[in-house]
Amino acid sequence: HKNILPRRTINEFEPTLPDNWERALEKSINAAIYAPNHKRTEPWRFYLLGPKSIEKVCQLNAEVVASKKGEEAGQKKLKRWLQMPGWLVVTCVKGDDDFNDPTSLAREDYAACCCAVQNLCLSLHSQGIGTKWTTGPVNFDPKFAEAVGFEPEKEYTVGTLWFGSAAGSSPSAPIKRLAVEGTFTKVE
Repeated sequence: HKNILPRRTINEFEPTLPDNWERALEKSINAAIYAPNHKRTEPWRFYLLGPKSIEKVCQLNAEVVASKKGEEAGQKKLKRWLQMPGWLVVTCVKGDDDFNDPTSLAREDYAACCCAVQNLCLSLHSQGIGTKWTTGPVNFDPKFAEAVGFEPEKEYTVGTLWFGSAAGSSPSAPIKRLAVEGTFTKVE
């Protein structure tokens, strides 16, 4: 519990990555690929973005935001996103079956990728590196795959992880609406 319960989504990061970030990320991806995975398809892929890719994604996001909320909102979002120190995009390999079928391998693979992301976030947290998993609209824009460098015919985005050292203190725990008693049922 000591690495699970205190983990929080970090919204504000220090401007530079910590000295150990590359080794920590490698260890965390190793933890990620040990996520539960039905049929052992290993559908996860990880893309570490460099400055050029980050700029492309940030510009694309600013365009998406500006088209819905105006140019000023797009520029504000661009400024904020350019401040994120570490960027990792997680994708899932596409299969041939229908994701809407609850028994499909596609559904199993997406669930496995989500478990991988959680493992990755917990591993980074245990090494003193905070994360934020974002699934905003830009992740699913047709131009996103090109900016990141994957083929949208073969993979789709699970989310983008920002990572780095938290600026200031870690956020406090959210108030849970449901306790264990509200989510757990014993069935005879």
